[in-house]
Amino acid sequence: MVKTATEITTWLRRYLRSQLNVNWLGQNATLTELGLDSISLSELIVSLEKWLEISIPIEIGDQANDTDKLIAILEDLSRRSRDTITGERNYKSFINPYLATKLEQLKIDRTFVRARGSYLFDEHGREYIDFMAQYGALPFGHHPPDIWNAIQQLQSEAEPIFTQPSFLHSAGQLAERLISLAPSGLRYVTFSNSGAESVEVAIKMARSATRRTGILSTRWGFHGKTLAALSATGNTDYQKSFGAPLSGFEYAEFGDIESLERCFAAKPDYYAAFIVEPIQGEGGVNVPPPGYLREVKEICGRYGVLLIVDEVQTGLGRTGALFACQEEGICPDILTLAKALGGGIVPIGAILATERAYSEKFALKHSSTFAGNALAARAGLATLDLLTRDNGAAIEHVRSEGAYLKSRLEEIRAEFPWPIEGIHGRGFMLGIRFTSDRSFCPENFLGIAAEQRELGQFVASYLLNVEGVRLAPTLNRGNVLRIQPPLNATREQCDRVIGAIERTVAVLASGRTGIFYQGILRKTSPSIAPFDRNPARSPVTEPIPPVVRRFAFLVHPLDEQSYADYDPTLDSLTPRELREFAATMDGLVDPVVGSTAYIRSLDGTVVAGDFILIGHTAEQLKAMYLNDALAVLREGLELAKQRGAGIVGLGAYTSVVSGGGQFLADAGIPLTSGNSYTVVSGIDALDSAVRQDGNVWEALSACVWGATGAIGSSMAALLAERVSRLILIGNRASVPEVAREKLLQTARAIVEHVRESSAPVATLAGQIRQSRDTLSDDELIQVLESSGRLILTTNPNVLAMADVVVSAISQPGQYIDDDLLKPGAIVCDISRPGTLKSSIVHTRPDVIAIDGGIVALPNSPRIGPYGIASGTSYACMAETILLALDGHFQNTSLGRELKMSEILRQKALAEKHGFKIAGLRSFGKLLTPQDWYRYLLARSAGREPIEIRTLKHIV
Repeated sequence: MVKTATEITTWLRRYLRSQLNVNWLGQNATLTELGLDSISLSELIVSLEKWLEISIPIEIGDQANDTDKLIAILEDLSRRSRDTITGERNYKSFINPYLATKLEQLKIDRTFVRARGSYLFDEHGREYIDFMAQYGALPFGHHPPDIWNAIQQLQSEAEPIFTQPSFLHSAGQLAERLISLAPSGLRYVTFSNSGAESVEVAIKMARSATRRTGILSTRWGFHGKTLAALSATGNTDYQKSFGAPLSGFEYAEFGDIESLERCFAAKPDYYAAFIVEPIQGEGGVNVPPPGYLREVKEICGRYGVLLIVDEVQTGLGRTGALFACQEEGICPDILTLAKALGGGIVPIGAILATERAYSEKFALKHSSTFAGNALAARAGLATLDLLTRDNGAAIEHVRSEGAYLKSRLEEIRAEFPWPIEGIHGRGFMLGIRFTSDRSFCPENFLGIAAEQRELGQFVASYLLNVEGVRLAPTLNRGNVLRIQPPLNATREQCDRVIGAIERTVAVLASGRTGIFYQGILRKTSPSIAPFDRNPARSPVTEPIPPVVRRFAFLVHPLDEQSYADYDPTLDSLTPRELREFAATMDGLVDPVVGSTAYIRSLDGTVVAGDFILIGHTAEQLKAMYLNDALAVLREGLELAKQRGAGIVGLGAYTSVVSGGGQFLADAGIPLTSGNSYTVVSGIDALDSAVRQDGNVWEALSACVWGATGAIGSSMAALLAERVSRLILIGNRASVPEVAREKLLQTARAIVEHVRESSAPVATLAGQIRQSRDTLSDDELIQVLESSGRLILTTNPNVLAMADVVVSAISQPGQYIDDDLLKPGAIVCDISRPGTLKSSIVHTRPDVIAIDGGIVALPNSPRIGPYGIASGTSYACMAETILLALDGHFQNTSLGRELKMSEILRQKALAEKHGFKIAGLRSFGKLLTPQDWYRYLLARSAGREPIEIRTLKHIV
């Protein structure tokens, strides 16, 4: 619904009062006067977008420096977006929600409301030059007058459009015209409605004529997405969900005559046809060696195989010839056309066949309700007239301007060998192939996109948003950006696009992911500077000996900040832009090796480890269907196996979503959740903090939030041997009875663990030991609860009673309310993502927050840019490394219940190999004596602790 200026003003008044405590009365004021800095303005825009249900350009702060201008812009955006939003919603709701999400993710979700020639216009009136031309289906751009004139003439003459199965007048004229222009030897024309349908018809025709069933095509070829056409498409990614390829379809290497000969020789009387594109379009604009089609024709003739040349994309002028196969002087048995034949207005396809390929049985058994209709035929006739007018001037234009365009692209490639690997194609069917070499930007998301052959879609997004140029990557090769302008594109238009590509590649070549992405978001061309592409490396003082053992570890961004930790070039993004980047990267790349590290034990043993990036944050993994999330993790495990890992560790939320690894136990490779050593390191950190604080464990109360999880329950058992009172907090979201039972299970495990403990009598374990022979477990738990020595609850208010707090929560986005913490509390956050906000350092100086699970590695190797200091790792990583060093390639620490024997074994392994906690750290930084002094000073002025007598008001 469109919002008026009055409504926007009222909303802004409420927002400023509630969020910034600014009592604005509605008079004109500068944004600075209202206290809006860059961060608070970004937060305001996010809230406005939700309320207005529109997309607001991030540069609005530059366009509107006062409230009057801001309100006017918002009112205009609301009004202009109404119709567009309705269209976008309808597309997403009723056509293709998955594609709509993908387009939004890549920032290419445009609604074009007007078109003219080579130009498109969006709802804001912005002009874009269209050098994609609907994959070649717009030979003369949008709304070509000659094609419309032909259609209007049909209307004025009132020729019937659909009269099957009678003689079709206009279709007959078009067929005659096609045969007169096509390679000599083609005799009959069968009409269709699309390129894929043309391929289906050609396959039927070939099988009927030869009475054979085999169809041979090429790897990375593309022939359409209907079932037989899909079966001929040489890419399993398109086939595997649809029962394709059908029986009888096989593949040879494109451009390789020997491969073709081997296939035919292996099955000499099997193949009905070989189908091939003169230039592979969706396969990456691949041009075969000169003479390839001539040799193909000769070999097919020898084996009695029909040759189908698929010119759906190359045909009708696209390559600088009316038919690409004419450039090699051959006549195929069957030739398929579509795309350009309709002049950019009407869908139509055509299948041209020789006498040999055309049979009576096919002719009488194949038909189509809409194929050959008069409307499409008139458009086709007008298209051929335009292409052949003035002795084929249009074709000569494509040939000469295509050569010019290619030469200019080659100049850009020469200037920027990274990231451009090559320029391919002919005429106005060109492709820029981007590199897959990541070594130029190894720990950088542009480098990762290059390695995964996905740079094309990022470049297409940048060109659209920043330069107003519409291009698209090829379907089968995401590292190839197609350039397929209308056949009548001018030199001036070519120069405009070349300039845009050159500027874009210059930004790309800088290696600055943040600057590149910022351009996409802000729709402005950024200033660029060179980037130091040599990340810090592990200090190696002597040659690394041969590695006999390998491990892998699945890592993922905990939140948007993790992206900036990995790729320092993202530091130019604002918090809002970084959130946008995280949303864009959600599942956009497959699991990939983020870094490789070599770790040398104190005993000299060396292992190599691959840290495999999973492209989802914790929140994103949590939002996925379980099977989808597990499928992504399995891809990561497959990559680990391919690289020779003997064991794989599951980091952060990959462990949670996989049930501590249990759901992946059948993956064919040993796994560890890393939870056992995480417990060890957490307890070690707390022992150190309590000593540093000058306290005695037995005098303290401890609380474990997340006490029913694998880590929390095990830490609770070890804390029971140290503290006098233990508080266990379960999941408040659970049904109360279920939450209570889970907490009781943890309590029973504690009782079982400490029955034989030698812990001091003052501890909870000591109390349990004294009663072990007289009470059952449940009776003992009841007594301990009654005395206040053991508290089981889901109420976080009990945090106020704890001197020591362990946070082991596995819920992304859940944070501890620091107001609940007791003055002087030591809080160990072992959750990943963390549950303490960094602001606690300022809001609660009387509380000391320590990072749990940070481990110092022997010889200080660099693991990678994962938000931790060089020479350190997370404890879950460290457990994986320890198991590899020890050669223990078995499932370890899986599931909800950890074995105390394994926890103790991990502690022993750590001592053997030289692993220890990396000092006491808070939000990644070592705590200094000054930090401790400030804490002790603030604690001394803190509130009195809550007494046990207040317990009934809290639980």
